[in-house]
Amino acid sequence: MQALTGDSNLARWARLTLVACYAAMTAFAGVFAMPPLDRDESRFAQATVQMLESGDFVTIQFQDDERNKKPAGIYWLQALSVSAFSSVEAREIWAYRLPSAFGAIVAALFTYAAGARLFGPGAGLLAALMLAASPALAGEATIAKTDAMLLAAVTAAQTSFIQIFGAIVEGRRSPRLWALVFWIAIGVGVLIKGPIILMIAGLTAAMMAFYRPKADWVAGLRPVTGIVILILMIAPWAAAIHEATDGRFFAEAIGGDMLAKLGEAKESHSGPPGYYTVLVFVLFWPAAALILPGLRAAFNDRRTWASWFLIAWAAPSWLVFEATATKLPHYALPLYPAIALMAAHAIVSGVSGKWVGLRRFGAAIYLVVGLMFAALIVALPVYYQQAPLKPYCFTIAATIALAASLIATLFWKGRQTEGALGAILLSSTVAWTLLCGVLPNLGQLTLSPRLSEAIGAAGLHPLRNGADDVILSGYYEPSAIFLLGTQTILANGRTAAEMLSNSNRAAVIEGREDAAFKTRLDELGEAAAAFAEVGGVNYSNGKSVTLKIYRMTPQSPNHQDAK
Repeated sequence: MQALTGDSNLARWARLTLVACYAAMTAFAGVFAMPPLDRDESRFAQATVQMLESGDFVTIQFQDDERNKKPAGIYWLQALSVSAFSSVEAREIWAYRLPSAFGAIVAALFTYAAGARLFGPGAGLLAALMLAASPALAGEATIAKTDAMLLAAVTAAQTSFIQIFGAIVEGRRSPRLWALVFWIAIGVGVLIKGPIILMIAGLTAAMMAFYRPKADWVAGLRPVTGIVILILMIAPWAAAIHEATDGRFFAEAIGGDMLAKLGEAKESHSGPPGYYTVLVFVLFWPAAALILPGLRAAFNDRRTWASWFLIAWAAPSWLVFEATATKLPHYALPLYPAIALMAAHAIVSGVSGKWVGLRRFGAAIYLVVGLMFAALIVALPVYYQQAPLKPYCFTIAATIALAASLIATLFWKGRQTEGALGAILLSSTVAWTLLCGVLPNLGQLTLSPRLSEAIGAAGLHPLRNGADDVILSGYYEPSAIFLLGTQTILANGRTAAEMLSNSNRAAVIEGREDAAFKTRLDELGEAAAAFAEVGGVNYSNGKSVTLKIYRMTPQSPNHQDAK
């Protein structure tokens, strides 16, 4: 125990090792088990595929369309990961996810460093473990897109800010190293997801200016050095993408993507005011019983720079996210480390258990969310699994419900430290159960992987068998394009019939296009046979889907023998 509670170098390394290992354990819960997800993950992965295939690491494309939404940073990291651990031909989605898992680990480590500096190593350790075990981070670590890496960049920048501001307040010289980390993290965040990190750090700085109007801490950030670092990191790619797209990238990324989301809900991603406030109790479940006590403790202690910094980190950006028309659950993730640090400080300082009303209300919220997760473990297979429900699903769900009840009891009785540790362990268990056990086995939701397997078994897979490019008609999900190849053809039923003629390829025809497909074949005097049928639910839109996979028949005048 001394290795964790002491303040020796050995103790610090022990805590860092624990945080890194625990974060890695949770981050990798679904990395290898989950199939490619629609739609954002597969769009990111497919754009990375095309960078590797073309050798063009400036422009971002999804098939023939420019993908002018996010900067190239995450694609570069994914390309590096695929080149190091897999190959572009293999289409192994886990290789594209490794940067996200790495981002989760880095975010947890910097959360520990921030907590140790603000409130001591015990608070840093609890905050880091709560963040690492949270459903929000476990989910984002599994997905090959930007948000886990953005979280890592934001947490690194804010931790550096804490180190610099703390040194100035205490009358010490601010460390140059932390200023370098701050600006490099800002540059990485911009290359990953544009100006989001600038908003969070900028609003934090504005709030800190109220606490300390004297500008000595600004000098500690070394802004001139920072500007040089940002120019060196961002300007070369910015100039190259501007030239390559004739300015379309910035016009579409800023005007068509970022600013448009502020006033109008894009792709039906909307939510009422308070959307993120309600979701945080679910997505940050390990801290659900501690969020309100943490917020109250921070507010009561707001005259100290440490608590004021956490308020400055979370509050203004939270209001911006709540006011934005387009809402997605992960948007508020970069603010979770601040909430984790507030909650951990409330535990370590002993105040979280003193407010009986908040304590019991938090315990009740924790229990309700836990029972929801337990129910989900049974409900998802009932609705979406093709095989009969296994008895062990009920056993696991009942065990999780019982464990959540016992942990809620600890919170109810004011045993906050024990409750937090139990909540951390249980949340990771739930993440593994859902991401590694339940979700990958929901047969009705795995349309694209089953489609790819059926085409490969017939010897018509472009990547595995060298067949002609597959035609998709009516089912255009990015995961199918990622698994079947960049040149996958998207067409309506009539055009699919025309392109199937005289080819060694498969045509995937969704039910609504089937009649037009067959009619056009008859008009052409061709014959095609469905050699497989894949059915299920397209979770991107919630609709039932039936996909028939056709090939030319031997009786067809233009039939070619399979290669």
